[in-house]
Amino acid sequence: MRFEIKKRKIKRFEIMRYTIQTLGCKVNQVDSIFVAEALDGLGLQKAALGEPADLCIVNTCTVTARSDTQCRQMIRKAVRENPGARVVVTGCYAEMDPNAVRAIPGVTMVVGSRDKRRIPEMLAGNLNADKVGLEEENGPRRPEDLSAACLRDGRQVTPAQTGGQRGRESSESQRLIQGAGGRSRAFVMVQDGCRAFCAYCIVPQARGPFKSVDAEQVENQVRALIEKGFPEIVLTGIHLGAYGVDRHERRGLQRLILRLIRIPGDFRIRLSSIEPAEVDDELIHLITGEEKLCNHLHIPVQSGDDAILRRMRRPYTTDAFFDLVFRLRARDPEMGIGTDLIVGLPGETGGSFERTCRWIASLPLTHFHIFPYSQRPGTEAYAMDGQVDQAAKKERAARLREICRAMQVKFLSGMKGKTLRAVPTSKPGPANKTLSVLTGNYLSGRLMDPYDLPSGIFSVKVSGISDDKLLVYRVR
Repeated sequence: MRFEIKKRKIKRFEIMRYTIQTLGCKVNQVDSIFVAEALDGLGLQKAALGEPADLCIVNTCTVTARSDTQCRQMIRKAVRENPGARVVVTGCYAEMDPNAVRAIPGVTMVVGSRDKRRIPEMLAGNLNADKVGLEEENGPRRPEDLSAACLRDGRQVTPAQTGGQRGRESSESQRLIQGAGGRSRAFVMVQDGCRAFCAYCIVPQARGPFKSVDAEQVENQVRALIEKGFPEIVLTGIHLGAYGVDRHERRGLQRLILRLIRIPGDFRIRLSSIEPAEVDDELIHLITGEEKLCNHLHIPVQSGDDAILRRMRRPYTTDAFFDLVFRLRARDPEMGIGTDLIVGLPGETGGSFERTCRWIASLPLTHFHIFPYSQRPGTEAYAMDGQVDQAAKKERAARLREICRAMQVKFLSGMKGKTLRAVPTSKPGPANKTLSVLTGNYLSGRLMDPYDLPSGIFSVKVSGISDDKLLVYRVR
């Protein structure tokens, strides 16, 4: 059947099929899930794998130059594999370089990252048009007219800046955000926007100012997801530790956590990435002492050299980060502590890099994301002296990954014989031989006896390691 959607009334004709392809961070994934659920609510149907779609949405990322290239490739592929489809491009790349996106043949509509959750609303009256956005009750509009709430001085102005954001916030945050982990993990986006302005990062320009979801609405989402049977809830945000700042709330994230762990039920809460300066004593005690909180934090450090941290505009020192990690480890020796590292920032010499390598190797960290620095126009680092050539960045990243992998294996080896709490992250494999699981301290494992699994969280015992994964058995 097709839809004619006007004034929120649906007349059924023929089912339209859609696809959403996503690049980038967990927040982008949550945004895509939100849009998919809204499209499902309008009666559209997700296209099966390999099936042509009538509507293709590409949710982009712009964190590196490579991300931009991957986005363009994904957009062209969507156009090529879905002839005649309406192709809508959104996300951070669309926000930062809309003209480049519009120039790709076949793109129907460009929507900035701050308006991506309005895509279903934008499309609602246009699903029957030959070109989305060209036929409306009030006359034709160009596709780009729908890409933002308004334009000012040639620049996109978000609804938050024009006063329209708060009105949509309530209805948006009521929608359940289910997750990439099937029926076991659900992602709830509680915060958006960043104002850190690190020298290398374009995200503040792409995502806009801080925006926090009301704590009561977050609690309602979490309660509903628990009732649906999700044993793990992941709180996500672009700058998670800044939750509540835009509402002038002190200890906003800690207060939200305390509110959520009082909800009855067998579930656990995991925090996504959080900045070092925002992990205070209260949060340390919560993470290491509360059974309903996963004993895991991802804390991006970016460099192990203080001079480079200053050039990055990172508001801490290596000594402060070192102290933080060992305070966490002292309270919980099994805690998972991950980090991000950037190599090749302008001004990073061979000596700077060697200091980072030695310093990282001295820390009890458990998992790592390592990125070569990428020049982003509009950032402070873009015009810095001392740019590092690509070959050197590639070599440094490879060496640091080797160091970090050895640290990872050491931590995994120390888990042998331990009993951990886990949730399933896949269905049983061929002939029900194994099942993928994720532990509270963020270690992937293979459950070797996936029979008669209970719902929710269960205990496993580690028997060994294979291919950087724990081999575990149920504790019955």
